[in-house]
Amino acid sequence: MKKKITALLAGIFALVIITKAQSPTVAITAGTPTICECATELYTNVSTNAPTSWTWYFPGGSPSTYYTTISPGNPPAITYCTPGFYYVTCVVRNLSGKDSVTATNIIQVLAPPSVTITPPSGGICDTAGGQAFDTVYFSATKNAAYTYSWAPAGSLSCSTCSNPRAYPSVTTVYTLTVTGNGGCTTVVTDTVTSGSIIAKITGKDSICQGYVDTLIISGAASNSSANTFFVWSNGKTTSTITVSPSVTTTYSCTVRSGAGGCQSVALFTVYPYPVPHFTISSPDSICYPGTATLIASPGGGTYQYFWFGPLGGQDTSNIWKVSPNITTTYTLVVRNKGCYFDSLIKIKVNNPPVVYLTGATNLCQGSTTIICATGGTQYHWSNGLGTTSCVDAKPPASITYTVDVINGACKKDTTFTIIVDSMPYVKFAGDTSICTGDSTTIKVSGGLTYAWTTGNTTDSVHQVYPTSGLYTYYVTVTKGACSKDSAKISVKVYPHPKPAAYPVDTTLCEYDTVQLTAAGGDYFIWSPSNSGLNHYKYYTNNDTDRNSAAPLVKTNYTVKVCTWGCCKDTTITVNIIPGPNGKVCCDTTVSGGTPVQLETTLGSGPYIVQGWAPTYGLNCSTCADPIATVSKTTTYVVTFQDVLTLCTVKDSVTIDIFNCNVFVPTAFSPEKSYNNILRVRSECLQSLDFAVFDRWGNKLYETTDVNDGWDGTFHGKKMEMGTYVWYLSGLEYDGTSVVRSGNTALVR
Repeated sequence: MKKKITALLAGIFALVIITKAQSPTVAITAGTPTICECATELYTNVSTNAPTSWTWYFPGGSPSTYYTTISPGNPPAITYCTPGFYYVTCVVRNLSGKDSVTATNIIQVLAPPSVTITPPSGGICDTAGGQAFDTVYFSATKNAAYTYSWAPAGSLSCSTCSNPRAYPSVTTVYTLTVTGNGGCTTVVTDTVTSGSIIAKITGKDSICQGYVDTLIISGAASNSSANTFFVWSNGKTTSTITVSPSVTTTYSCTVRSGAGGCQSVALFTVYPYPVPHFTISSPDSICYPGTATLIASPGGGTYQYFWFGPLGGQDTSNIWKVSPNITTTYTLVVRNKGCYFDSLIKIKVNNPPVVYLTGATNLCQGSTTIICATGGTQYHWSNGLGTTSCVDAKPPASITYTVDVINGACKKDTTFTIIVDSMPYVKFAGDTSICTGDSTTIKVSGGLTYAWTTGNTTDSVHQVYPTSGLYTYYVTVTKGACSKDSAKISVKVYPHPKPAAYPVDTTLCEYDTVQLTAAGGDYFIWSPSNSGLNHYKYYTNNDTDRNSAAPLVKTNYTVKVCTWGCCKDTTITVNIIPGPNGKVCCDTTVSGGTPVQLETTLGSGPYIVQGWAPTYGLNCSTCADPIATVSKTTTYVVTFQDVLTLCTVKDSVTIDIFNCNVFVPTAFSPEKSYNNILRVRSECLQSLDFAVFDRWGNKLYETTDVNDGWDGTFHGKKMEMGTYVWYLSGLEYDGTSVVRSGNTALVR
């Protein structure tokens, strides 16, 4: 407990101390007020109240900023390389606050003196006795505020002036130290060479035999106070000579100063080489755009080749490919070691010919045309047409000819296509056999344009024909360059037939049939065809057509009588007298030998039963309600008659004899789509009691519905696979009792 209290008190005391702390204060001092360019300066801060960090800013200095948390917080040396005045800022911080100070113009950076020496270098020549007769005159930039110090001083006329004279006996490097404002200095150097003149000959060291070379001597001291003399090995005394040696020759020249105490000898060897012998092969002209190949021989390294041209640039191979767009001259420089020889090659540039083609571009098969090409001086046609400007062409099919048109070095391949059209294959479409008063459209195909004698220019003509007869039309069909004149088509106009139909009107008993006959045409179309009509043709007289009709209601039959495609309608009306209203009852199924009572019902009216057929098994063949006893399935037809109209009607009844079969499957599977219900299959049971038990005798299912069965469950739960027992008791339709049992397998 004491430890906790002590810690708490300590925390309280610490809080009191921080609360009483004061913000820091700061001041800056510099080491020196002025420094020279690229010198360093040291800064010191005087701060109070225990700062914990110092941040410095030195605009124009390096580094430009400095931060530290280490006391006393002074920065490293700061370097200034640009003259001028600079300020410094220092910011100090502690937990209570901060203070900052900026000292303006705290430091001045001075520029060093600006000094140059002329001449930047010099040379003198000594006499044999060591007495200098050449002197180098120095001249340094002069400023009254500067002080000068030369070294070494032994061969100078003055070591503290700005323009001393130097006369060293050996090559000497002189150093000048110039001190300016604020003690800033600049150091410069100059070298004075001493000794013999160094003569030098310039010129071509290799020339072609028989050619002239110019040699030039140099090396005299430019600051010499006396004249310079030249003596060549061939006796010439000029600074330049011309030579033309036939063999390798070395030339010498002595350069001597006017005082005669300083001289130099230079040597120069000239090598004459045989003039190269070469040939250039190139085309005289090319076709634009095109390429010319310039070949210099021999190749393979014997000579060196240098090609030059305004458009091609430069190449150093003996083979050069150029593509000028105008006539151009190229230069070839051939070098045989040190011998150079120039040659010019001119390449003429021709423009491609402008080709014009004339002639028929469409021909009818078998025709001839003249096609011409212009724009060149020579012509070469494909397909053996010839080499003249104009040629005859008779192409068997559409073809493209090629002609090479040549104009100087230029050739242009041009094609000329001729479309060869075949004679049109004329084909007509449309009805050419019509009836009087009808119209038809005759359409023609096989061409591109059409001209009818009727004035039509389309591919079809439409006409109405009020009278019968033969009408003929002509049309000119054109396809490209081909045309077929006077294509002919005829339209036959037939008169309408004169139809007749018999009987005109008739009356039938219900379900009876009447024969209908039509005449006056070549073929006949009856309607309505779904109203008891049985169509057939009868060609004995070659102009009749008969039908049998048995309508159930009054019906108007229409027959379309046609000749040569022309048709006309006529109508026959068939009236219906209803038959007696009688029915027989009823269809039944019994076992063989069972008597069956047949019963008829007659409507109101004077109706009678005319008879039954067949009479097999009947106790009466003309009574209304006979008894039938049969051993096989039999259909009886009864005929009813109206005693007034004598119209009859028939009805039928069927007695079906069956042999009863009762079947229960030995297995079933509820999960399948078939045989998935266990039930009794029989057509002769009118009632039953069907039950299913497990092997322990528990009843799982029972029904009295002949159409129901067991689905393999008990109280909604699926029973397991296995064998189950069933019992059946039932009554057949003929009164026979059925009692059976057996086993069945449930399969899942």
